[in-house]
Amino acid sequence: MCRPLSWLFASVLFASSFAPSVLAAQTPSGAAGAARQGDALPAWEAELKRRHEELIQTNGPGTDAALRTRLLNMVVQDQEARGFKDGTPKDKKNLQVATNLNEIDAVLTEQLKDIVAKQGWPTIALVGIEASNAAMLILTHSRDHAWQLSLLPQLEQLADSGKIDGSSLALVIDKELVSEGKLQRYGSQFKLITGGMAMYAVEDPGGLDARRSRVFLPPMDVYKKTLEEIYHLKATNQIVMATPPAKPAEAK
Repeated sequence: MCRPLSWLFASVLFASSFAPSVLAAQTPSGAAGAARQGDALPAWEAELKRRHEELIQTNGPGTDAALRTRLLNMVVQDQEARGFKDGTPKDKKNLQVATNLNEIDAVLTEQLKDIVAKQGWPTIALVGIEASNAAMLILTHSRDHAWQLSLLPQLEQLADSGKIDGSSLALVIDKELVSEGKLQRYGSQFKLITGGMAMYAVEDPGGLDARRSRVFLPPMDVYKKTLEEIYHLKATNQIVMATPPAKPAEAK
């Protein structure tokens, strides 16, 4: 069984001269990842795998095959535009991001809006876990923040009731919090700094790993190692504060 897409993507917010990118693996690979074939999985990974399988078993493979195929094709476009294929960089030494990335994201956002307007949010029961998480990844990359915010209450309710994967929603929540200049909740958002990457500040740092576990995310130390493997940058211990959006000038 393939791991759900939410296990494949993390988020690094690059400096303003670079486009935001949601590329890195949520599930570790290589030295930082799961044990080699034949070895026992680390306890945290075995538990997340068990809970994910339970989520899939409860909701089933999905009932709308056509919509599932459409969403999976959409996420292929999303990832290829970011230099990724099958969850790994196409060029490991020089990540190639499409020059028209904003246009691609805008088109995918409109397609997702059309799906949600006609059929509601793609739940696991409707399209299966991979396609449901594909929809969430496209939402994560959308630049329509007002639309993202409008969906959050419904999506949090779906996650709480086990109808969607909480790990993919965690990325959307963190991205919106950071964009508003607030503390993120799950530690998924990093910023490019001199000498590597720095995590945006989180609420209740002592409870971070516990919160991540509740939404099917790996421990923070494993996550940081995975970011380093994919971006070839040091995930430093530096913490940066998110910047609140500029207030519009008052009319005179």
